[in-house]
Amino acid sequence: MRRHKIIIITTIVATAFCSCNKVAQFDATKNQIMEVNGNVLNYDDIVKVMPDDLSGQDSAIFVENYKKRWATNILMYDKALRNVGSTDEINELAEIYRRELIINEYQQQLIAQEMPELNEDSITAFYEKQKEHFPLEEAVVKGIFIKILTSTPNQSKLSRWLSNINDENLDNIMRFCTKTAIYYDFFNDNWVYYSKISSILPEKIDANDPALSRGTVVLQLDEYSYYLRITGICQAGTPKPYELIRPELMNIMANKQKIDFIHNFQEELYQKALKNNTIITFEDKNK
Repeated sequence: MRRHKIIIITTIVATAFCSCNKVAQFDATKNQIMEVNGNVLNYDDIVKVMPDDLSGQDSAIFVENYKKRWATNILMYDKALRNVGSTDEINELAEIYRRELIINEYQQQLIAQEMPELNEDSITAFYEKQKEHFPLEEAVVKGIFIKILTSTPNQSKLSRWLSNINDENLDNIMRFCTKTAIYYDFFNDNWVYYSKISSILPEKIDANDPALSRGTVVLQLDEYSYYLRITGICQAGTPKPYELIRPELMNIMANKQKIDFIHNFQEELYQKALKNNTIITFEDKNK
């Protein structure tokens, strides 16, 4: 793709330069396209930023616009240098920004290479200590939902399997659903917001309805029958289950760990510098 870009740019640039009245010395073998006040624009500069999916015409427009922006930017910068007074403050700010960028890059390398990974025990311990601060905004459930034709045979077997959820019965239910169900959803191993399940029921059942915890809820409406077996439920206002909130906890803990890791590294660096007399204060000199 990069070679394709270069071929396009070469054709565009060659055409552009042939059509100009005033042409600078140009040597395509040296990768040069344009020069403004001693600054040179190269093929590679444009290749790096040109999108891959441009047509020939769009590529020509992109190149011409890029050349114009690049030249204008240099002309404006040179004009500004001649007319702006002191640039000392700007240079100071630029140096501060440069230092911050380098420090940040180094910190990211330290975090990637030296910071220990979170372990499951620390995450669960944090959850147990902080779970009251993460209440559910709505109920979540685990279970199985099945929609079948009311005329489907062997529904008594389905009810029996649903009443006793184990590995064997889960296999039976899965085979039954694969062959006969209009729609089914197994969320027995992960928490789902109850509103998602409630929205596909033909009748509204409140999350606080005791029927959800007593066994399989069966709704039969003429053509279709609906089976809902809730195997776990957490009501709104109670702490979010660990499995549901684990990704959020990991993000919180990882961010805190990064902050602590960098703080400890900086403190160790500072104390070492004091010990080695790398840092010398005026008070030290006057003693």
